[in-house]
Amino acid sequence: MPPLTLVIFSGLPGVGKSTLAGQLARDLHWPLLCIDDVAGNVPANADYHFWDEKVLVLLRLAEAQLEVDLSVIADSVFMGADRVHAQQLAQTHKAVFRPVYCFVSDESVWERRVAQRAEAPQNPAAATWARIQHQGEYFHKWEPDTALFVDAMQPLEQNQAAVREYVTGQDIQLKALDIPAAGLKKGEYHV
Repeated sequence: MPPLTLVIFSGLPGVGKSTLAGQLARDLHWPLLCIDDVAGNVPANADYHFWDEKVLVLLRLAEAQLEVDLSVIADSVFMGADRVHAQQLAQTHKAVFRPVYCFVSDESVWERRVAQRAEAPQNPAAATWARIQHQGEYFHKWEPDTALFVDAMQPLEQNQAAVREYVTGQDIQLKALDIPAAGLKKGEYHV
């Protein structure tokens, strides 16, 4: 049985985070917390304050799981400083921290996937390509060796196996995320 673990799935919309997070939760029988569920109905004028508040709620829910010794998976964009907050939660609860960064290396394929999601009747609030491009301007790049990098251009089964092995592996060495403590204000991730 793996030790107490906090897994975060990070990446811009349309890169396959939720698919991988959901499969991992099913495989390991761990709670899955998704930003979309926390956000609820997103107002048309939602700005970064709205999203900061929702990410803080998501991380508080993750902490509640860790407090009762349950490993947990969190699925959100995790723009930058919110990753450090998650890392600190893991450290505080002596949990293993396993960040997963999802991306699509072929931008034209990614754009097509986003368009298909937006057209789906069950997904009317899906992010548009223009909105994702704007959001990407504020997305802090993941540094090498700080997370598992998962390219959605690889076969899904291959990515699922890699994520599971990474999350349950014993000898995974990652660099700590590096944002000065003075720069981290919980609930103010976009400042």
